[in-house]
Amino acid sequence: MIRKTQLAVAAAALIAAPAFAAVGFDANVEMDTTYQNNSRGASQSGRVELNAFSKTDKGGGFVAGRASYLATKGGTAAIDDMWVQIGNSAGDIKLGRFEAADLFPAGKDVIVEDGGAASGYRTNVFRGRTSAAHAALTVNAGSGVGFELGVMASAKNTGVRPVVSFGMNGFSAKVGLENGKNSDGQKVSGAGITVGTTMAGAGLNLSVGSGKVNGVKGSSFGVNATFGPAGVGYILDKNGSNKDNMFYAAYSLPLFDTGATLTPAVSYAKGTDQVKNIGLRVRVNYAF
Repeated sequence: MIRKTQLAVAAAALIAAPAFAAVGFDANVEMDTTYQNNSRGASQSGRVELNAFSKTDKGGGFVAGRASYLATKGGTAAIDDMWVQIGNSAGDIKLGRFEAADLFPAGKDVIVEDGGAASGYRTNVFRGRTSAAHAALTVNAGSGVGFELGVMASAKNTGVRPVVSFGMNGFSAKVGLENGKNSDGQKVSGAGITVGTTMAGAGLNLSVGSGKVNGVKGSSFGVNATFGPAGVGYILDKNGSNKDNMFYAAYSLPLFDTGATLTPAVSYAKGTDQVKNIGLRVRVNYAF
């Protein structure tokens, strides 16, 4: 209780102090009510996210920082992001807890049921948000071309992850590799590519990943589309001789012109074992 009180007092002081006027704060609450078949039944989860962030540009360079605090419905607290970034227009380095470039974006993935037969491979093992030391060097080569080199290191979870990105006229592409050992000490190596474009007001994305974890080959294929408040997607995971097919869709409805949304979502998955997993979810999201 004392620790929680001290944290609350410290947060209030940060918000009130004039010296911290350049710091920005925002928060949001997200609540999920879910039903899943196969005797899993109904459940509810959610969190409140509080963000603090700032960026200062001086002398041809900048320093930026961000921290995201989560309070969950289950009564636990966690840190989502916590990083510092130093650089200029040519490039930068980011240190701390964060997610690097996404090589398998899922679009509007409010709920994605897992077939349970195959884990696949999505080239995101060393993307970040772990307890390991994490750094990412980004270089902006110009003409929409960029390069990111991510490095993670701990007693077990150690890896490198180079990613090249390209973007122009509503088209974007990222291709990357990763190699190292995951948090279980298993050797990981693989590659992936993701391509996105905007067409007739819809955002379309296609991703492919292929690699080996502990000597077992896995692959993933994903395609999704987001158009206005709606989104649909499909993922195929393969691992050895097993595979999973996953379908999902969601649609966000505005709540009383408040900026809050109510999002019904559905997902269906079926794996090699022929077990069908169905999930229904209603998500309430409110930024304040």
